[in-house]
Amino acid sequence: MPRHRPLDAVGKPAGRVPALCGRIGARVARFPSDREGATAVEFALIAMPFLCLVAAIVETALAFFAGQVLDNAVSSASRQLYTGQFQAARSGDPAPPPDTTAQAVALQKFKDAICHGRVTIFSCSSVKVDVLAMADGSDLTPQSPVDGARRDWRTDFGTHYQNPGSNQIVIVQAAVEFPVFFGFLNPDTLANGRRVLQSTVVFRTEPFQ
Repeated sequence: MPRHRPLDAVGKPAGRVPALCGRIGARVARFPSDREGATAVEFALIAMPFLCLVAAIVETALAFFAGQVLDNAVSSASRQLYTGQFQAARSGDPAPPPDTTAQAVALQKFKDAICHGRVTIFSCSSVKVDVLAMADGSDLTPQSPVDGARRDWRTDFGTHYQNPGSNQIVIVQAAVEFPVFFGFLNPDTLANGRRVLQSTVVFRTEPFQ
């Protein structure tokens, strides 16, 4: 009669158990030194942080470029105030509509002058501007357009236009929101996560009168 090999507890021949355990142990022992697929694993670990860093650098560069465009636009429009050209052009304006004020009309025209003929990467319709005519000897320190406690716009910012006269100090302050995706890298953001681009120009108008 044929002889049968003894079975282990799970029904497998007893001689196969040590061999199977030996093969598993050998593979486990080789695991720390196995380098197959290491490059793919390392790339997976560093790819996301690296791509986020590159995207943040590109975003910061775009924000600086947008800020430079805003500076140039505000300086160009302010030159019309400096020479009195803007004030002279407004002298013949008709009376404002009943639902608005001459100050609001002047601010809108000045914002149009900022955005006229320029390619911008921010929304010109969202630009806020204050034009303040200062007396000699007064405090020339402009206030921040942002309420730091609320991380939002000051409620009165973007509502002032004081028609500059001849040989008068003028402060032109403009600001606009700029969308960012990595707001956590920039502490100077609003509560909505957008960055604030600012431009301030101070000058004394020419004696045009």
